[in-house]
Amino acid sequence: MQLFDKIKKQVEKIASLRQVLKRIRPTIDFDTANLPLAPDYKDLSNWAAHPKFITKVAYTPESIKPTTAWKDGQVDCFYVYPTLNFSSQYWNAPLDHKGINELVDELILPGQVSVFNACCRIFVPRYRQATFYSFLRTGKNGRAALEVAGSDVVAAFDYYMANFNNGRPFFLAGHSQGSLHVMRLLEERIEGTPLVKQLVAAYPIGFYFPMDKFKRTLKTIFPAHTPKAINCVVAWDTYLNTGGPVRILDRAEIRYNQNGKVRWEKRKKKEVLGVNPLNWKTTKELISEEHHLGGVFLFLESSKKMGLEGMIGEEPIGLSCVSLSKPHKLQVNAQIGKKGFLYVSKPKYRAFRRLMLPGGYLHVFDIALFYINLRVNIVERWNAYQELYPPPN
Repeated sequence: MQLFDKIKKQVEKIASLRQVLKRIRPTIDFDTANLPLAPDYKDLSNWAAHPKFITKVAYTPESIKPTTAWKDGQVDCFYVYPTLNFSSQYWNAPLDHKGINELVDELILPGQVSVFNACCRIFVPRYRQATFYSFLRTGKNGRAALEVAGSDVVAAFDYYMANFNNGRPFFLAGHSQGSLHVMRLLEERIEGTPLVKQLVAAYPIGFYFPMDKFKRTLKTIFPAHTPKAINCVVAWDTYLNTGGPVRILDRAEIRYNQNGKVRWEKRKKKEVLGVNPLNWKTTKELISEEHHLGGVFLFLESSKKMGLEGMIGEEPIGLSCVSLSKPHKLQVNAQIGKKGFLYVSKPKYRAFRRLMLPGGYLHVFDIALFYINLRVNIVERWNAYQELYPPPN
């Protein structure tokens, strides 16, 4: 009976999700004539975070001393934020979309990107991101929308390199859709170039980073096998150890640029890169909760009720991140399992169990649940980088 109840709940979740999909399906086909204006990255308003102005990327968890590295650190972070476009009106969101920009500024900058502010100057471009529906019904519309979004990210990175980098080492990072675009940067801008030596590490988290990329398109960049590895890729996708990927729902594709030829392939059967954030290895032993240094969540205020209606609406909901929580330690154990996915025990603190997706998918908390482990590891890799490439006197 207990198994039946679990199956019933999963079916109900899937049915509910399908109802949501009907609401966010774009009512028109992709057409370049309908695209919003492309970003000009000379204009600082097209950056969600930049060393020249303060944002909530400067937030630190309770008990952690604030830092000014976000504007004066010795190493940079170029971060690409996840999908926040749930509109049915267009395939690519305009840069001045007030609702999306509010979510970026009040959720993503403090909740995800701030993890890099222990040592990094931080750059986060706004981009004409593809609608969430692009990952759910693949085809020429979704692919075209993702190509546009990715081209914006490439343009932002090119502008960053030409105008802000000045030969400095840097991290690449992103989550969900942002990680898909980070993969494109690795293939089209980093691989086989002198920038490999400037890359401390890439953290494209939460988009099933396929292992076959290291055989096909990435020959000078490798998976991270140790906590101090550099010039490498660190990625994971988080599931409860009682769940796992729901293949029937996964229509998302991975983009490959192999020898100048672009192709898209279904991701659901691929083996993925899984680096365990409790020991920073790809090995498959169970790592105990004693190694969990702390998850962090946001304290939020809102003038309107948050929820699905607010997320898919066009207007802002009056959202404000007030602060970050204290680190909540010893929340989960973790193990890299079948196909490279990260499986964790049920988080003890209720805040890390909200917004769970079918299959026990903790996608929303890929970063937040391991916030302190990640923050410590970023500094650890930066220190390892400086040992190998000492800064000039």
